[in-house]
Amino acid sequence: MIKSAQDIIRAAKKLSSGGVRPRVAVAVAQDPDVLEAMQSARDDGICDGTLFGDEAKIRELAEKHDILLDGLDVVGLSDPAEAVMAAVEMADAGRADAIMKGFVPTSTLLKGVLDRRFHLRAGPTLSHVAVIDVPTYHKLLLMTDGGMVVKPTVEQKYDILTNALLVAHALGINPAKVALSAAGEAAVKGQPQAEEAAAVMRTIQERKPAGCEAVGPVGFDLAVSADVAARSGFSGPVAGDADVFLSGSIEECNITVKSLVIFAGAIFAGVIVGARVPVSLVSRTDPVIGKKTSLALACLVADHYRRAAKGGESHG
Repeated sequence: MIKSAQDIIRAAKKLSSGGVRPRVAVAVAQDPDVLEAMQSARDDGICDGTLFGDEAKIRELAEKHDILLDGLDVVGLSDPAEAVMAAVEMADAGRADAIMKGFVPTSTLLKGVLDRRFHLRAGPTLSHVAVIDVPTYHKLLLMTDGGMVVKPTVEQKYDILTNALLVAHALGINPAKVALSAAGEAAVKGQPQAEEAAAVMRTIQERKPAGCEAVGPVGFDLAVSADVAARSGFSGPVAGDADVFLSGSIEECNITVKSLVIFAGAIFAGVIVGARVPVSLVSRTDPVIGKKTSLALACLVADHYRRAAKGGESHG
């Protein structure tokens, strides 16, 4: 099982050394950390890359920050919207295995991904999965959705869960232990989040998604701390050992992830799933290691897509 950010990078290196070398299309690549992450990933053999954006700015930033851009293709498009569309078109045509967000608003990127001229939408719901390497946790923690669906319905929460399971399985986490967030462990009337978690749990029990062990509603502390779970008398396969934490709202997930990054020194990698290709999505303020890990994560998810389409199992 892949348990850390470095494990993600190593797994992506192993994947490419086995003859599968994904290509990543970077939308609006004029960002020094994105360029450095792409060059580092390319040097490590993780992926090849095509950089769409303002060529003069890309090369100026590369020179300023001593980034060589060796082996990376640069396609000059000064208009950010055009650069996004070109990256999306490349993926739609099957010439790129993943898309990476560069120096462009997420909304602009998603507008391109969802453009009806292309055929990238694969499922009913696109969602963001944050893969967190927390120094004090014994494995990776996947948190969702802190970046896409503002007010998910119960059905959308189930979609968000199945998207997260896809990422977990791509990382070799199977079955994935899933916790459905709430303030407590009972579906208390008048607490919408707890009631919705119970409703999602019923849907899970009815549909039985493969590779999933779920519990909910449950508090974050019981899901990730074996000590707290034991002292509270909370037991079961997910207690203190969650792989996936399904948040009740975009705000909750966003705040929790950022708190782990700022206060616990976590490494954050992010990917949007629900399209035919994964979209590597991190904040512009995230460090190079986070962007590189996100690239590696997208490559592993892309390989999972490829294997699933052929009826095989994911790389993991």
